[in-house]
Amino acid sequence: MTSPAPAARIYLRVSRKDEAPILDNQRRAALEYAAREGFVEAAIYSEIVSGAETERMGLGALLRDVRRGDIVIFTSLARMSRGGIGASLDILRQLEARGAGWHFTETPLLNYDSETPKLARDIIFAVLAAVAEDYRRRISEATKAKLAQLKGAGVKLGGRKIGSKNRPKSERSPSEPMKAEKVILDAPSR
Repeated sequence: MTSPAPAARIYLRVSRKDEAPILDNQRRAALEYAAREGFVEAAIYSEIVSGAETERMGLGALLRDVRRGDIVIFTSLARMSRGGIGASLDILRQLEARGAGWHFTETPLLNYDSETPKLARDIIFAVLAAVAEDYRRRISEATKAKLAQLKGAGVKLGGRKIGSKNRPKSERSPSEPMKAEKVILDAPSR
């Protein structure tokens, strides 16, 4: 008797609504990857929120739902987190504590079960996590500089004050529960 394939849990994330095409590309790549790996069903957790946020509804739901033997699929480390080395490691440690594994479609040498030597994997992971965090920091600084420039010119943007802390952390309402979308895959025959 063969054991059933592990469950695939796919996490997708973009920072802004206007990045919906990127979210679609992540979805397509992750589903193709899951099918190639032989998964027959996948739960998809997607959200529009900064990767630096520590409280993300989609990621939180995934971490609550994940079970021993599941494989969590991320398209890239930057889509999992832009919070730096510590935040990225924390997510993987939570998966590991629940007995789940992880795969990155764009960097399979970081997969929990890759044959990459641990030292090499740890070094590459740290570099990629630091680069993702630095990218987010540079974007944030450029955005703040542009907003300050516009504010200095008297331009009013949106319906709130520039620099307001009252913006939503996520496009999803806090009262709306995050639900995983179930997808049946057409796994290729091997």
